[in-house]
Amino acid sequence: MVKKMINDLPETMASELMRTAKFANLSLSWAERNNHKGLLIASFQVEDETGAYSAGVTVRLEIKKPIVVERCLYEFGLFKLHNGASRRAYQLNVTPFDKVSHNALLGPILGPHEHIGDAVYAVNEKGVQCGNLDVAFNFFCERINLQFTGAFNSPL
Repeated sequence: MVKKMINDLPETMASELMRTAKFANLSLSWAERNNHKGLLIASFQVEDETGAYSAGVTVRLEIKKPIVVERCLYEFGLFKLHNGASRRAYQLNVTPFDKVSHNALLGPILGPHEHIGDAVYAVNEKGVQCGNLDVAFNFFCERINLQFTGAFNSPL
């Protein structure tokens, strides 16, 4: 029996949200996470094609400042309020290729992977790896159909 994460949207709902055009034009501001020194976070709301905020839809970015670049952790997520709680629709996790990053039903996933609602898949996209924060963020934006025209302001 597969244990479903209660905080995930069903894959079909997540895929539908991912296909919807999203826009953001802002300058990201990064802050240290209160409960974990070394983790930097940024979040923002997205807009639809009319310039209105998409109700209940947020992007959350989390980056671990590694001592060694090759030991990174990037987590970029798209979340939606659903039944009164913030649910994960999509998340890209970038970790070293030799690190077990997710224990999937069919065995462990090493390195980068993505969550599409309650489903998990390995990511083998060229350049989506530690040390390529810009490539990973661009991949994330493509996957969730986000046109980000602001300033990323990399904290690394």
